Amino acid sequence: MDGVLIGVGVGPGDPGSLTLKAIDAIKHADVLYIPHKDADKCRAFATVKEAVPEASEKEIVGCDFEMTPDPEERKERRNRIYLTVKEKLEADKTVAFVTIGDPSIYSTFSYIADLAARDGKTVRVVSGISSPAECAASLGISLCEGQQSLHVIPGPEGLPDALKLSGTKVVMKCPKDLTIVKESIRDHIRVSGHDLSVYAVTECGMPGEKQYRSLEEIPDKAGYLTTVIIKENKQNE
Repeated sequence: MDGVLIGVGVGPGDPGSLTLKAIDAIKHADVLYIPHKDADKCRAFATVKEAVPEASEKEIVGCDFEMTPDPEERKERRNRIYLTVKEKLEADKTVAFVTIGDPSIYSTFSYIADLAARDGKTVRVVSGISSPAECAASLGISLCEGQQSLHVIPGPEGLPDALKLSGTKVVMKCPKDLTIVKESIRDHIRVSGHDLSVYAVTECGMPGEKQYRSLEEIPDKAGYLTTVIIKENKQNE
């Protein structure tokens, strides 16, 4: 009988943000897969260790998801990782694949889950607090109200077009160099005349968290894991 593959979201980085379901899944797993080949450099595993100390005693498998411009090479790496997961599952082990944020939002786990599902393996997902939600909570703001839409943008490349959409825009996967993000927002304000509030949070929930509450406050260079939130200001009713 095969085991079970569980994608476990551990939130943006604050160990206190792990859900009870996430903690339970980690405690009962036979094997923990982490999205970095070096456990000491893996933020997801660092978060897990603090919330669930006994996780360090489990079998840990580090995965090499390092990005490469070659899509075939990325596919081959994912296939190699899945074959090791498949071996654990066919040994009737429960495999927990921990990932920052939520497993359903731009997660490396989704690729492994797709391969497992195609193979007829049992896959489950334990959701985690996403970085847009955690950043908004940290800033003390809402993401959307009433009939406002919410748009999640995977990086600065598609931002100029996304800014034309109505509602709140959240830019994830921001590079350390934020100049292209800031320039896109400035260009949009200049052309559209829209009244916007712009926020950013770096390393949300971690000891080094930094918050920025205006476009002018956001530095050109920021740390890893920066999320930018762009809100349309309310009009007088």
